[in-house]
Amino acid sequence: MSFPGCLNDYHKIVTWIADLTNQPADTVKQRLRAEFDRPGSAVATAVRQAGITPHVWSDAMANFYSETDAFLYELIIWNRNGAKAQMRQAVADHLAKIADKPLKLLNIGDGLGFDSVALAQKGHDVTYFELPGLSQQFATRVFNDADLPISVITDPEAIPHEEYDAVVCLDVLEHVPNPQDFVGQLVRYIRPMGHFVVNAPFMLIQKANPTHLRANRKHSGSLALYKQNGLTLIDGELAWNPIVLQKTNGQHASPAPSAAALSKLKLTGLLLTLARFPIVPFKPAELYVRKLGVWFDAD
Repeated sequence: MSFPGCLNDYHKIVTWIADLTNQPADTVKQRLRAEFDRPGSAVATAVRQAGITPHVWSDAMANFYSETDAFLYELIIWNRNGAKAQMRQAVADHLAKIADKPLKLLNIGDGLGFDSVALAQKGHDVTYFELPGLSQQFATRVFNDADLPISVITDPEAIPHEEYDAVVCLDVLEHVPNPQDFVGQLVRYIRPMGHFVVNAPFMLIQKANPTHLRANRKHSGSLALYKQNGLTLIDGELAWNPIVLQKTNGQHASPAPSAAALSKLKLTGLLLTLARFPIVPFKPAELYVRKLGVWFDAD
């Protein structure tokens, strides 16, 4: 399995994390392996040690994102997972269906930058947005190492409105305290009739995901938060990772897949609504993701 950027270079990743966090390389290696063996454990442990209530937004949770180094470990291992690779490829495939030319893209909350690299390698004009911190600093090294012209923005006020053919937002909305307002802000960056490509596993409220907010579980399987912001479903994967919407604002959407295909997407949405109830177990999904983990060729 191939990965974008330096994701195959174990020694480079270890060196960069050690440099950014001032930790010994051996400690970095141990923490990477621990995260691989138990995905989500780095962030879960850090949340517990900080005394933060999991799944609930608070000032402490907000500060945690800028203070912890745990996401470096979680995101390295997640980006080397087969499930993530499938989603990354699905995004590229759907963007290719939107237009047969490179698009101007805004990638929101891309963490370590590997999705931005993959999209830039496809020829797209990519802008990466992430708040300042260790993840953004790591991503800047990834971009320089890949020698790709990826723009970096760390201030939301600096993002131009109605500038982008598409906004890509993967695994972000489940973390924010007000997804509806957040989507509304992202829609402002999309040109009229442009596209929004999103994956948001609102249903995954479990020990391995302590920064997923329980209050957002009500959005699982619902298109309301997108419809209320002028977006229309036009395409996507059956598991909603991702779905593709268009900024129509009441106008007719562009030609979309067959009605049968859209019906299947909406049926999946009905199934995802079951995840709003905590009695629905997700251990099989967690085990499936763990099974698709890929360790480095050499350590």
